[in-house]
Amino acid sequence: MSTEALLERAKGLLMRTMTFYRDDPRTSTWLRDRLERLDQPLRIAVSGRVKSGKSTLINALIGTALAPTDAEERTQVTTFYQYGPEPKILVHTPHGAVQNVPVSTLDSATIRDLQHWRPDEVSRLVIESPTPGLQAITLIETPGVASAAVQETGRSALAQILSESDAVLYLTRYPRQTDLQFLQSVNELQTARSVPINTIVAFSRADETGDGGADALAAAERIADRYRADPTLSAFAQHFIPVVGLLGQASSTMTEDDFKILAYLARLSDTDRDTLLLSAERFVKAGLEAVPSEIRQRLLERFGHYGIARSLDLLRGGAGTAQQLQQQLLETSGLTTLQETLHSQFVERQDALRARSALLAVDMVLRANPRPGVQQLLGEFERVLTNAHEWNELRALSALDSGQIRFARPLQAEAKRLLGASGHSPHARLGLDETAMMTDVADEATATLSRWREQAVNPMLDRAHRDAVRTVLRSAERVILHQIQAQGKPQQAAQAQAQQQARAAQAQAQAQAEQARQAAEAEQARRAAEAEQARRAAEAEQARQAAEAEQARQAAEAERARQAAEAERARQAAEAEQARRAAEAEQARQAAEAERARQEHAAAQARQGEWSPSARSTNAPGKTPATQFLQQNDQPTGRRALREVGTSTGRRRRAEPEQGESRSAVNQPTGSHAKPDPDESSHYVDPTPSGRHSRG
Repeated sequence: MSTEALLERAKGLLMRTMTFYRDDPRTSTWLRDRLERLDQPLRIAVSGRVKSGKSTLINALIGTALAPTDAEERTQVTTFYQYGPEPKILVHTPHGAVQNVPVSTLDSATIRDLQHWRPDEVSRLVIESPTPGLQAITLIETPGVASAAVQETGRSALAQILSESDAVLYLTRYPRQTDLQFLQSVNELQTARSVPINTIVAFSRADETGDGGADALAAAERIADRYRADPTLSAFAQHFIPVVGLLGQASSTMTEDDFKILAYLARLSDTDRDTLLLSAERFVKAGLEAVPSEIRQRLLERFGHYGIARSLDLLRGGAGTAQQLQQQLLETSGLTTLQETLHSQFVERQDALRARSALLAVDMVLRANPRPGVQQLLGEFERVLTNAHEWNELRALSALDSGQIRFARPLQAEAKRLLGASGHSPHARLGLDETAMMTDVADEATATLSRWREQAVNPMLDRAHRDAVRTVLRSAERVILHQIQAQGKPQQAAQAQAQQQARAAQAQAQAQAEQARQAAEAEQARRAAEAEQARRAAEAEQARQAAEAEQARQAAEAERARQAAEAERARQAAEAEQARRAAEAEQARQAAEAERARQEHAAAQARQGEWSPSARSTNAPGKTPATQFLQQNDQPTGRRALREVGTSTGRRRRAEPEQGESRSAVNQPTGSHAKPDPDESSHYVDPTPSGRHSRG
């Protein structure tokens, strides 16, 4: 089975799993993202502890200073560096929103500012750059393992790597317990344990190994050899590579001015050069007028003390051009070895890594969300995982490339060929020319099988070597069996091949039909999910409208209650005003009655005073009060008035006493029928001075 066929089987299983979970929108969407990612460039996560040199190594790999590098840990959010036709920065929030930050050019300062955001505000940054180094791969820079950003959000770098990357480049100065736990967690799932082909450990900052002198890189290489032989680490990673990230970045981005300055320093005398390189402080503060201290400080920050010393040695050793110096510095830094390993281990085997990522996604879903009916998917998953001999070949080939497994030199090269290092055809696996005769191919296949069968029973081999021999032997048996059948029975082989092709065509047709069915089911599931989302949106809209109607009703009731309260307050105010006016009217009425009573009382007192003897007028002593009253008012009342009305004017005049005549005579009634005046008191007292006489 080729890696392409393995990838197709893994992709088909991923599609069937997505269809099985079509009623779960979150799971199906996550699986659909993993399916779409299989057609994108290979994703490599660059991870490690805090300040292990992740940003520096990323800049060295892509050949430009894009990732910000600081003295302190700055990476707070996961950052994707991928290829794009134009510079672009995309900010993804935890809620799924994407914001485009407009930029004309990419610089580390802008990216540094964005990386200061908290992980609960920004889930990832996507940096798109037209850098050629990003055309084949996408680099993912994660926060430092056990960093403050990971602890604050409760997320681990492991979760990011498992869900976002196809391979891992892990950086460490030297492995600690934290590194071992992380690498073990990366390979925790069954798929990862069965296919540990996606991890490379780089001993970053190898120039600081030991005393940091000229032998630092050699000391780092000895440490890497020791860890390659460690079965604990070799179970998680295939390659252990020392690298000086700062020197690699400086070499990748070296300019012509840098070369000229380094060439001038290399031409100094041995004494001046040794004095200059005595320490980093001496290099900056030494008195050298031709190269100002500011330029030397900037050169030291870019190349480091180890890089400057190695550059001067290489220039004195014969590197005459900037290109020659750059190439030799890349090899010295270990960056060339790392790039070649990444290309052979990851880029050339990206189909196998993609198949691994697809099966890993299926494994994660089946374990995290089990449900009735999942046994069929589990059975198919186990069959793909067990029959994937291609992964065994890749694992053994990685062990041979990294030096974890070593055979004798002829067997070492032959094992790599049989495992497919030079190609997957029978001729390429056997090391023969494509024009070789079938008999020659069969003879070589028989001899190869015999040699590796002898190795399979070699008692001097340890377990790792025996496992590698069995893998090589199985690959040789598959090639030899095919060649023997083709040589001994050509007609039957042709018929078998035709039948096999027919079965393959039929299987392909069935697979296409199955894919079409799965695509239809997936489309149906998508439409159902969209309909469900629309229904939920409609329900949410109805609920919102109902809530708004309820709020409007409550507001109207509140307004009516307010108006009723205002009307009640107005009514109570009107009643209070009426009561006040009634009280005032009652008070006015009582005051008027009191005034009338007072006036009547005063009038009564006045009348009583007028009729009393003491009230006689002193100005008219001859007149009685009644006479005075009648003369003042001239309005007689009662029978007397009637009598006076009947009396003529002349009689009244005649009745007036003459001057000198006695008034009593006038007051005497004439005639025999004269009667006393009923209005007068029967005991009238004559007020004249002649005395008081009472009438009979």
